[in-house]
Amino acid sequence: MFLFNSLLSLFISVILVIYNWKENKNTIYLGGFLFLISIYSLTHYFSVFGNSAFWLAIFYGNFSPFMMLAGPLLYFYVLGIIRDTYILKPTDFLHFIPAAIVFVGNIPYYLTPFSEKMEIAQRILNDIDQLKFARVNFIFPISANYILRISLLMIYTLISYYRIWKYRPQLKKSIPTQQYLLTYRWLNMFFITLIILLIAFGMITIDFIEKTPKETYNTLNLIHNLGGIMFLLLSVSLLIFPQILYGFPTYKETSERPKEKNPTPQSLEDIDEEDNPFLELRDQINVYLAEEKPYLNPDFSIGDLAAALKAPQHHISYCIRVLFKQSFPKLKTSLRIQYAIQLMNSAEFEHLSIEGIGQMAGFSSRSSFYSAFQAEIGCSPGEYLEKREELGAKSEEMSSGND
Repeated sequence: MFLFNSLLSLFISVILVIYNWKENKNTIYLGGFLFLISIYSLTHYFSVFGNSAFWLAIFYGNFSPFMMLAGPLLYFYVLGIIRDTYILKPTDFLHFIPAAIVFVGNIPYYLTPFSEKMEIAQRILNDIDQLKFARVNFIFPISANYILRISLLMIYTLISYYRIWKYRPQLKKSIPTQQYLLTYRWLNMFFITLIILLIAFGMITIDFIEKTPKETYNTLNLIHNLGGIMFLLLSVSLLIFPQILYGFPTYKETSERPKEKNPTPQSLEDIDEEDNPFLELRDQINVYLAEEKPYLNPDFSIGDLAAALKAPQHHISYCIRVLFKQSFPKLKTSLRIQYAIQLMNSAEFEHLSIEGIGQMAGFSSRSSFYSAFQAEIGCSPGEYLEKREELGAKSEEMSSGND
């Protein structure tokens, strides 16, 4: 169960980054944090519960510098959604210093032959108490490494949660309400879960240093399993509600959009959808799609739309999913099908084959056009043309009968 949770969390963190980093690059920070937590869980599993010296030699010690990046990545994610940008300031790179120091201390271990690492791993497997003596860093002893790791993560977690809490009291008019509420509530669950687990791990770490790994085995096992399940549920929730990853999109006021003077403070629940500041961007999207018809290009992507409107991609994603109430692929397909039907009903394009109509509408292949048309209209393009001809023939008969 523990191994399954760790591997599944690792897989989800990778999927989150692969499929969402283009829409909102802050996902890289959150995905990186979840990835490192999963790696830490796998290291713990192979150290305490596994029986493979090979896998333990791969995980044990080699990732310890990167564990120091978990806190900064979490902090960068919070800064990113508050600033509504993924770009780091020069001073933000100072947060990498602890990881760099641990990496330098690990260099001798990195240069150690893998066969010797296998021997260290086997000693740990034979006697778990060897964890307290298997030193991989010449700067910090193993106990100091554990304390530094948990302490830094706790500090970054508390600071990050404080930044979110401080951001909460008054709703900025530039933030769409439902998106703000969903993201804020998820972040609350995330940080409360993380703080509880870190307190438990801190107590176990102290116990681990004062006693022996064997004596803390059962408690550590329980905490890791509960933590793995809780983080797995939070990770899965991101797949169910991907709009959480849009963060707190902040609309930039334009010169045409008058700013409200002395706005009356309102609670989050009191803001109507009609007041959503992204309605202007939604209208820009509608106008651009109607006038330019970029969807006729088979390679048209949401990135192209963002570039054309000079808007952040996650703002475009937010508008389409929340205000258009559909996904970008669905919107693009619907527009292409509508255009294809216009061609079919136009006498000017009667000479075109069905495949030719699909190509002009932006479909890259005949099969994709047929399947999309069937799903959208409920019949194939050929059946649609037959029905149209039948209706046309009946209409002519009725008109001739009236004469």
